[in-house]
Amino acid sequence: MDWLAPVNTLTGAAIGIGSTLLADRLRWRRDREALNQDTRRQAYAAFMAALSDVYSRLHETARETLPPSEARTAAHEVFTSSNLYPLRYELALIAPWDVMESVNQAFWKVRDLRDLVATGTHTDAPDFRAHVGDYLKATESAQTAMRRDLGTSWPQGAGGAA
Repeated sequence: MDWLAPVNTLTGAAIGIGSTLLADRLRWRRDREALNQDTRRQAYAAFMAALSDVYSRLHETARETLPPSEARTAAHEVFTSSNLYPLRYELALIAPWDVMESVNQAFWKVRDLRDLVATGTHTDAPDFRAHVGDYLKATESAQTAMRRDLGTSWPQGAGGAA
């Protein structure tokens, strides 16, 4: 019976160490997921803010009456001075495909709007209003995909997201 006490002690120690390691592993996984989610949230917000800024600046440019050469220069300056390309590349590294697909659509729609504004199109033009509508639908879709990825739901009855 001299061996029973050490065996019980070792068994208890093994159970204690195992449960501590398991708890640490679960805590590490939870903290890592929270960090990843926070990183995605910040990247999503930065991209959407840059996208909104580009849209607003393009809208202001289209509101002015500029000759086509000046409109082209102004529209391209708005786009190149933004941070959209680097932010989009960052999202390509961290966002799931369904989010990235809708982000690309929104990016392409604002780029199409840039090309239209670069021709000297004014805000009163039917083409401009159609492009704006397409852009707004694409950004709403991107926001919905981002919110779904982050586990953030829309209020009941809003925006078409469930």
